[in-house]
Amino acid sequence: MSGQTRRDVLRGGLAAGATALGAGAASTPAAAQGGDYDGWLSDVDNYDGTTEDLTGQESVEIEVGAQGNGGTFAFAPPAVRVSPGTTVTFNWTSNTHNVLLEEQPEASGWEGHAPIENTGFTLEHTFEVEGVYKYYCEPHLSLGMKGVVVVEESADGPVVEAEYGDWFADVDNFDGTTENLTGEESVEVEVGAQGNGGTFAFAPPAVRVSPGTTVTFNWTSNTHNVLVEQQPDGGGWEGHAPIENTGFTYEHTFETPGVYTYYCEPHLSLGMKGAVVVGAAPGGGAEGEGEASAGAIRLLQITQGLLSVVFLAILGVVAYVAINQNRYPTAEPDVPDREPVAEAAFEEPQVELEHDDFDPVGTFTVILGYFAILVLMWVFMYFVEFLGNGPTVVG
Repeated sequence: MSGQTRRDVLRGGLAAGATALGAGAASTPAAAQGGDYDGWLSDVDNYDGTTEDLTGQESVEIEVGAQGNGGTFAFAPPAVRVSPGTTVTFNWTSNTHNVLLEEQPEASGWEGHAPIENTGFTLEHTFEVEGVYKYYCEPHLSLGMKGVVVVEESADGPVVEAEYGDWFADVDNFDGTTENLTGEESVEVEVGAQGNGGTFAFAPPAVRVSPGTTVTFNWTSNTHNVLVEQQPDGGGWEGHAPIENTGFTYEHTFETPGVYTYYCEPHLSLGMKGAVVVGAAPGGGAEGEGEASAGAIRLLQITQGLLSVVFLAILGVVAYVAINQNRYPTAEPDVPDREPVAEAAFEEPQVELEHDDFDPVGTFTVILGYFAILVLMWVFMYFVEFLGNGPTVVG
């Protein structure tokens, strides 16, 4: 075992278990990291050696009759990795295709779909048994219309929602985001960090890790401990009840997937609480919870773009009118001859209010300045909010 980590052993066990599920599966989950699956995809021109990792998603779509292999003769993506229990929808996007099984694990029982179907037809199958599934389109097999579904649990374990209830309601250094540290073999949490009115916080307050990760709790201020509030069945974490001071460290390796909540007993009333989530993030993504969805961000970007276009259009009209106001004088109205009317006596005003003449250049400069401010604010929002750690509400 020298030189092997606990994660190496875990992954090796997963691979061996998937192999034992069926002698008919020629590839183990370890092969799903890439490769040609014993040459099965060697003549598939839209396969680049990469298996798209979609583990953690409840549903996945594969296009039947996508562009590839000299026409609409491809599955897209040609190779996917999903978690057990994932429903895969095969969606026909061109005509005269079917889905037949070449190989699958013994216990799976997937029958494919032998009838030839056309655009708009869909086929669903929920993959429960781990292993490698090879399939093809019979009419276009010789052209390379083949695919692979690899079913295996994510290396980060099963999907676990970061549900805390009101546990963090009084924790001022928790912003709603669970820091995603899955894939790391060791993670550090600071005990006694700044927060909650002093050195009364865990930092980060909430982390997500993979099964088998060792979390080191590092005391950076005095008189703290770590007690467990709640953990999944079989978690077996006992925390550390003795009060310790700066420099003390305590380790625990989290094996069982689920949500673990903990606190510092002397400073619980101040909000010194934390959480460890063990398992993969929903959606198979690498970002922590609390992030805005890609669709929401995209909608906001489009809205900002439309507002910018409208503003530029208004700015152009104002500038055009200001520059050309003297070029096109207003025509005098054609008024029929009438009897002259005596004008009222003009009285000098007691106080004369002075005003500046209209200055088109100055007005244009002011409008341009406001536009520059708007652009700077948009750029700031884009780079800080969208390319940083996610949208943040300030105020």
